Order: sequence, then structure tokens, then C-alpha cells
Amino acid sequence: MSQSSVYKLQVLVVSSLASPASPGFKITEDIMIFAILLCYAAASVALGQRDSLSTSHLQLLPAAVPLRRGVFVEAPQPPQPYRFGYESVDLVGTKQHRDEFSDATGAVKGSYGFTDPQGMYRRVVYTADADGYRATVHSNEPGMTSNNVADAAYFIEAPPPSVVAQGLTYLKPQFKA
Repeated sequence: MSQSSVYKLQVLVVSSLASPASPGFKITEDIMIFAILLCYAAASVALGQRDSLSTSHLQLLPAAVPLRRGVFVEAPQPPQPYRFGYESVDLVGTKQHRDEFSDATGAVKGSYGFTDPQGMYRRVVYTADADGYRATVHSNEPGMTSNNVADAAYFIEAPPPSVVAQGLTYLKPQFKA
């Protein structure tokens, strides 16, 4: 359907509404608005179904294309060696530390831990490389055992005498029946 025939259709519909055949027919504003909107809807459908891609004064806009949600994969970068660490002391006197470094192969080694004012400590030394994550735990905390848990090696010493004097020991969980 050409653009001129669409315009003629619009004029025909509006003029037929303006001069109805029956004398008792009354055109309300709502009917007129509905008729005009109907004409524009028909025109937009007709113009959208043109067979030729001839140029006209109407600009055809491309249909909305949904954005493709994909995975963006970056090229792998070689490992960048780094080193960082810190030491801190809180208001109670507990010292905390951490030290970690990485080499050019991507292997990471480090340690972290604490020492409290009574002399209890825990120090974890770890390595993460092609063979996986491995850790050794050094501690004198009450209740710690030398059982190897989660593939970590535990090296346990006796708690400091001040801790033992206070009765700070491992308490087994109590279950109520």
C-alpha cells in the first residue's frame, strides 16, 4: 500500500464519520479520536510492509535488537610477582601479622597469625602452587591437637603457664538429651 493510498484511506474514514448516513447518528469526541488513532495504526502497519526499499520522507528506524549477553574472556596474562605484609597491635595488646609473596610462576607463599598478651599464638604458613594449597599450623592454644585436619599439618606446643593457671582449656561440647 503506497503512502498516498494510506492518506486517502484516512481522509475517507474521517469524512465518512463527519457525514453519517443516518440523521440520528451523533459523533462524539471519543469516536473521532478512536477513528483517527485507528487510521494511524493502519497507516503504520501498511507502511511497514512495503516491498521496495525506496527512499521516502519517512525515516525507517531499525528494530530494537536485544543486547547479547555473553561471556567476555580476556587473554590470559602472565603471573605478576608481588609482596605485601603488615603487623598490627590492638588496644588489648594482641599482635597480628601477615606476609605474602608470589613469584613469576604464580606460586604464592605466606604466613599469618597472632600472639595475644598472655603468650598464646597461632601461626599458619602456607603455599599455593601447581600442587594445590598446603598449610602448616603452629600453635600453643589450649585444646589444639596434632591431628592433621583438612590436609594441614599441626605442630602444637603446651599453652603458656599463665593460660594454664587460669584454667583456659578446651571444653568438649555438652549435648542435652
